[in-house]
Amino acid sequence: MIHVKTLAPEDDAKVAQLNQEMEEMFGGMVPKVFTAMNLRIDLLKTILQYVKQLMIEDHGHSRFTKELLAAYVSKLNSCAY
Repeated sequence: MIHVKTLAPEDDAKVAQLNQEMEEMFGGMVPKVFTAMNLRIDLLKTILQYVKQLMIEDHGHSRFTKELLAAYVSKLNSCAY
């Protein structure tokens, strides 16, 4: 198994702020795929903005519908996410 070095929220204020934002977006959890990116705060901020616009905000379909479609596609692709 590969282990990626990450920053702990208590060690970096920017990471703590982004973790808090992700917990609000994802119902109290921080997905590990985002935790793995926290060494590149600039990249993580950009990706979170994209995810928020694509999946969280209601544009055409509700968040529930988008999450359901994402889960279905993940299952078809045998993906854990």
